[in-house]
Amino acid sequence: MAGIRNIATLLLCTGALLAVSPGNGRSQGFHSGGTGSCSGCHSMHGGQPGSQWLLQKSDPSSICLNCHSGFGGPNSTSVFSPDGSALTPGGDFYWLTKNFSWIGGQSPGYEHGHNIIAIDYNLHPDPLLVQAPGGSYPSARLGCTSCHDPHGQVAGGSRQGGLPISGSGSYGDQGAPGTISGNYRLLGDSFYSGGSGASGNSFSNDAPIARQSTIRQFEESNTSHVDYGSGMSEWCANCHSGVLNNAHQSAGGFEHPAGNSEKLESEIITNYNTYLRTGDFSGMAATAYLQFVPFERGISNPELLDPNSSQGPNANANVMCLTCHRAHASAFDNSGRWDFKATLLSQSHPAVGDGGVTPTDVFYSYYGRNIAAEFGSGQRQFCEKCHGSQIP
Repeated sequence: MAGIRNIATLLLCTGALLAVSPGNGRSQGFHSGGTGSCSGCHSMHGGQPGSQWLLQKSDPSSICLNCHSGFGGPNSTSVFSPDGSALTPGGDFYWLTKNFSWIGGQSPGYEHGHNIIAIDYNLHPDPLLVQAPGGSYPSARLGCTSCHDPHGQVAGGSRQGGLPISGSGSYGDQGAPGTISGNYRLLGDSFYSGGSGASGNSFSNDAPIARQSTIRQFEESNTSHVDYGSGMSEWCANCHSGVLNNAHQSAGGFEHPAGNSEKLESEIITNYNTYLRTGDFSGMAATAYLQFVPFERGISNPELLDPNSSQGPNANANVMCLTCHRAHASAFDNSGRWDFKATLLSQSHPAVGDGGVTPTDVFYSYYGRNIAAEFGSGQRQFCEKCHGSQIP
């Protein structure tokens, strides 16, 4: 039984097991305690042949996708759709299965995000990278439980003397008095081992402070999204410390730092709050939030976050990894929130006529928003949201 107590199979999946039909109201209750029915993932008398820990599927990620796959929607718990319709803040693992090509270019699926291993869903390791960029986490062991703690443990769980977990382990809400709130999205904290396949890797940074809207529970928009408070980049550094510490550097030598200490400068705040589209700075702070360019508000109390607010940043805000990237996958290389290779976003790939592209691929790549119609055919990179005319 000791093996069962130590398993790392994502609880996000077991919670969804009670919510196969979106919106039936049971998913949130299941997650609120940070733990759930063991039989949602394990079989007491024998699991899937070849699996470990008496799992009902071949591996931990397949267990997760057993509940978190299917068509997307405002309240769907899917993170792996058959058509790109899972418009979650983290993105859709569907894009890992899509290889796009066009005259003079290509975008292979393995470039689109974290290549989780889910044998039952035909998802395989990254064919090129052997470990996490900037870190040592082995690509051959990457799965949902590499990031998410399957049993919702906080501060090391009961083995470290942790109190009972309450509050949502998915939305980031506060727990009941006398209990510990579950981590946002059940992300592993500084005691987490990084999953059963981590090969000695362990987390040194706590889970971030963030809060997800419960109106459109899993479908991101400008007015229903994750409101990020603090610690996201630091948490990413559990596996990508080298990337965070060395920042990102473009071909032109521009370094792009990220983290709690990287507060937005006044000029960037003004750009963000007034920018509507290329060449148009007539916006206002109250409606400035753009889902493609989120930021952290510099807040450590999730109760002060508002995931339905369209308010732009202030002097407390900072840039983070997820300002430009999605945590799971996207339609674009490097898990980009937009196509980093396109000069004009109306020329983004996937595009109609590209090899391997379906009409829904184009529609869902920008979360159902028509970039040319909404922002104009001359819209350039969304880097402009912060940097304005500084972008060449």
